[in-house]
Amino acid sequence: MKRLQVLTALSVLILVIPACSWFGAGEARRRLETGSSKLVEIPEGLDSPDFVDAMPIPEVADLRGLAGSDYKLGLPEALSTTFGVELIVIKKLGDDRWIFLDLPPASIWPKVVQFWEVNNLLVETADPGTGVLTSEWLLARNGNAEEIFDSLKKGDVFGNSTDVASHKFRLRIEPGIRTGSTEIYLEHRSIAEGAPFRLDQLQWDNTSDNSELEGELLTALAYYLGETVNQGTISLLAGGLQESRAELIPDVKKPVLKYKLDFNRAWATVGAALDNARVPVEDLDRTAANYYVYYSASHSPDPGFFRRLFTRGKKSEDEPDNRYTVHLDTDGKEVHVTVLKDSVLAEALIAERLLKVIKEYST
Repeated sequence: MKRLQVLTALSVLILVIPACSWFGAGEARRRLETGSSKLVEIPEGLDSPDFVDAMPIPEVADLRGLAGSDYKLGLPEALSTTFGVELIVIKKLGDDRWIFLDLPPASIWPKVVQFWEVNNLLVETADPGTGVLTSEWLLARNGNAEEIFDSLKKGDVFGNSTDVASHKFRLRIEPGIRTGSTEIYLEHRSIAEGAPFRLDQLQWDNTSDNSELEGELLTALAYYLGETVNQGTISLLAGGLQESRAELIPDVKKPVLKYKLDFNRAWATVGAALDNARVPVEDLDRTAANYYVYYSASHSPDPGFFRRLFTRGKKSEDEPDNRYTVHLDTDGKEVHVTVLKDSVLAEALIAERLLKVIKEYST
């Protein structure tokens, strides 16, 4: 009798569990079809606390105009791209030079501060929130850039010395154009010993009194960062330096890549990105701010040996149908990059793909 009762109870459980699952699935399906369920109604006479929707459904901005159309999802795209850019490199454009690092500012700031400490360069202010470090006025013997830097490190000059000068430096860390990268800039001011100068009139204007000394310190800093870059120290306060200097704005008609750069830097950046991404450039016209390129949806910046082998003999990317114009246009303090085909806007999806390639390969 007991055995029969156990078997009966098990049978009921077997029937109930699938039923619960079926009813739960049915309710979930109903909610998906009809929308969210009604809010709980509290009977009169009872407290009515404020209910907060724990999982609000946000409004979707259909910038690409895909609503109402079938769309086949492929594999997710990579979050970042590595294409052989050196981890640390000193870049130069005209009279400007800076250090590029393929690492975020939060991991670079502590090492920059350590560089000034180990080289006996006294720091006046250091703000990781803004990424700005300023040195004190430092005395050094006159000479070439290497000799001045050596004198600064030794700190062997006193106020009554002759043939000396005072030097002050301002270092600035900024997020790089490439996601997760950093750029370091340095400015230098100097005054001869005994020369009339008001400290309250000091101006920083992104130039240096001695560009060779600026380059000497940047080179030394780059080597120091190369030796210490694998150390795991990070600055939480410098973690706020994340604002991107390149932003891709998708759109159903006119996707735009926006650079927070001046035109000269943006022009060089786009050209280097096309080269790094192996996008063929047929011609360029700086006056018209155009790069004339060949690009197809199947383009691969790094095709690899087997891809090149199995695509040999197929339709070349350098076909008239694949010819596009990458156009740059200055808009206030930004430069906007768009893609044209036959002097009109290119198809939005392929334009967005090309702009995304340029963004990911920008340094």
